Amino acid sequence: MATAKTLEAAMQEALAARGMQSVPAMGLATRPMPTGPDDLRNALSAPGTPENYQIMVPPDFDRDAALETKARQWFHRAGLPQGAVNGIVDAYCRHLCDGATGNEGKLAQAETELKQEWGADYPRKIAAAQSLIAKCGGAEELAEICGSTGLGNDAWLIRTLAAIAEMNPQPGVAQ
Repeated sequence: MATAKTLEAAMQEALAARGMQSVPAMGLATRPMPTGPDDLRNALSAPGTPENYQIMVPPDFDRDAALETKARQWFHRAGLPQGAVNGIVDAYCRHLCDGATGNEGKLAQAETELKQEWGADYPRKIAAAQSLIAKCGGAEELAEICGSTGLGNDAWLIRTLAAIAEMNPQPGVAQ
């Protein structure tokens, strides 16, 4: 299974989502690189409709069409760019393939890592990530998925959601 993506790799993938030069994504496909201001703006925004999200999984992964349909809706409501979705799907597949082993210590590890990285901004960034998740809708089902797979303890995912939330500020959420 693929290794965890860095925020930089996820953002590069977001930039590559709708441009011209080929860039590998999850080892499954290639994406072109943006060539102009409209391509860059599009790479950092959500597709026009939920159905336009491409959900790529490893060839031997059991797809869940109902979950994919719901996920597309969640991603679109949150305004996630394709590159961020690719990283989330990759993390989801990785966590499922790893199984539930070791999830107990991962929350503390992610919390320690993010507190060290963010310092005094930790509570604000966590609140930003949580507000983005709330924007998705289906909070109970999302909480179940994140809890059962360990995805909710993934520092990369928390970091990415906070960064996206800060790029798209919401009224009432401190930046």
